[in-house]
Amino acid sequence: MWWPYAVAAAAAAAYAMRPRHKYKVPVRQSWTLRALNALLWPSCLLQDCCGISVPRVGKMLRWPLSLPRLMAEAERRTKLSDWARDESFPGLYEVAVARLNETQPTPVGRLIAFDYLMRRLMTRLQVIDRAKSKPDPRFVPRAPIVVMGLPRTGTTFLHRLLALDPANRCPETHELLDPLSQRPLHKRVKYWDSKLNLMKRLVPHLEQIHDLGAREAEECLLALSVDVPLLPPTFRHLVRHCVANGTFPSLQRAYALYKRQLEFLAAEKGENKRWALKCPAHLPYVSDLLKEFPDARIVWTHRDPRESIPSLCSMFRTFADMGETGPIDLEAIGREQVSFWGAACDRALDVACCDVAYADLVRDPVAAVKRVYAACDLTVSPQFERALESHLATRSRSSSHVYSLGEYGLDGDAVRARFLGYSEAMRSRGVVV
Repeated sequence: MWWPYAVAAAAAAAYAMRPRHKYKVPVRQSWTLRALNALLWPSCLLQDCCGISVPRVGKMLRWPLSLPRLMAEAERRTKLSDWARDESFPGLYEVAVARLNETQPTPVGRLIAFDYLMRRLMTRLQVIDRAKSKPDPRFVPRAPIVVMGLPRTGTTFLHRLLALDPANRCPETHELLDPLSQRPLHKRVKYWDSKLNLMKRLVPHLEQIHDLGAREAEECLLALSVDVPLLPPTFRHLVRHCVANGTFPSLQRAYALYKRQLEFLAAEKGENKRWALKCPAHLPYVSDLLKEFPDARIVWTHRDPRESIPSLCSMFRTFADMGETGPIDLEAIGREQVSFWGAACDRALDVACCDVAYADLVRDPVAAVKRVYAACDLTVSPQFERALESHLATRSRSSSHVYSLGEYGLDGDAVRARFLGYSEAMRSRGVVV
């Protein structure tokens, strides 16, 4: 009986020759992450199939997510219940949760999504409660330096150089994660460093993209996320929402709450230094930012979009690696990022700012900082300049971050065409991108 073998061979050949989507790829998982997912799968099955919650992690593994359930849990943990609902909250949280529920998360992905959202919801309740008091004029932020620009254009590098100025204060990661913590500083830092170190062990290639540390100067996303969940598990889903609807929601309320958080952080230390802030996501919302920080000094970093966009896509792919089962649609990531950030640049073209080219920043960081300070009517003190030179002389280079446009189904000419208005506007201002 030869024919069963022939049929099996034909079926195997057909399977091997089946059409494959060029841009749909499996997730990249470390062995540590694979092992942790394997350990947690039985708990997920008990939760999903039998409704049995395993102690400690059962609630966090429950899927699909439910925003009312998350909000009720946040109220229970904080013993607060005033959400101060507005035009953006909880609407954009509902969008993010609905989009998350369309994905197939790993057990670790469920934990990450729950943890990020729960902590932001708890912080919102605490900030709203504290914000019922009148602003203290001694600690209200004044004339902050705000760095923005396409992701992967040197915003983090410049921001952390500004953090070396004794006259500046940059919000640190632990402060943005828990701005109203009652724990002593050393315990706070130890706790968040342990969580960040775990993240680095689970996703080792994450640090090729962004340095993580509780005491590092960090961007504003975490603080803005008390109103709009611009978080690693949800940011891409909000990008998809904006692209699909062709609109950008207002973030003015998010900036108002951020301003109060900065006030609370200044009051905790009893000093009101000049804030140096940074976030690529300010780009499409800079008009909302300026309504709450009208005296802000805006600094815009620039790089050829054909270089920054694939690096940005790689970052969003890494976010998917953290918590999805896959496959990951790289072409969709590329298409969404070009559309979103192209529109983001268009929305910011008229803002008065100091322009910094990525090439200039990398070639001579001290000179770039001096140009920024001159544009902001500030002076680089001798102490600050010495700190810059010392830092640059001793800093270690991170491992290379490898990416290309082609990985994400993108073509250099098409990207250039989408950002043509931005490139021409920058050229008229003397910046070549």
